[in-house]
Amino acid sequence: MKRLAGISAVFVGLIITGCSVGNDPAGGGSGSGSGSGSDTGGRMCTAQMTASGSFAPNTATPPPTDWTGCWPAGTWTFKMAVTTTDCSPAPTPLAQYVFTGEQDLDMNGDPVVDKFTYVTDPSVRNIVKVSQEGNGLCEAEVDLYSADGKTVWTLKPVLQADNTLTGDGEYAVFDTDQWPY
Repeated sequence: MKRLAGISAVFVGLIITGCSVGNDPAGGGSGSGSGSGSDTGGRMCTAQMTASGSFAPNTATPPPTDWTGCWPAGTWTFKMAVTTTDCSPAPTPLAQYVFTGEQDLDMNGDPVVDKFTYVTDPSVRNIVKVSQEGNGLCEAEVDLYSADGKTVWTLKPVLQADNTLTGDGEYAVFDTDQWPY
């Protein structure tokens, strides 16, 4: 019975494990990473947002011929609109946000898109990652942190089949530093 329980635990662990691509940032500059360090503790106010924009695929690095699903190599350009907020004053999103996805080779020499660069303002603390949703679409997460780490923008554009971007996001102000690195 113990052996069956151990196998079940491994199986459950495999089911709930997700897949995303990105690099851990090097310090406070431009970087890509594996997640936001934000927690709900100490949250002072929030705003909800919607995303809209477009994706320009990088034609120099198309996906392999047998590839299916998410291939985020290219330029992601989007804007955010505040829909609700309890912050005073309300946050003011930038006119646009831009990041790029670039292809590298994995340790076997196979192409993967795993380098994401926040282009809008590389000096801001940022984490950029892209993962594949269950329907095969790419969902990005761009986390932007103020210098003190207390203001966090979590932007989530989703790449549609026609190369438009939709999605949502959140702005939050905390009483403690949320920067995870």
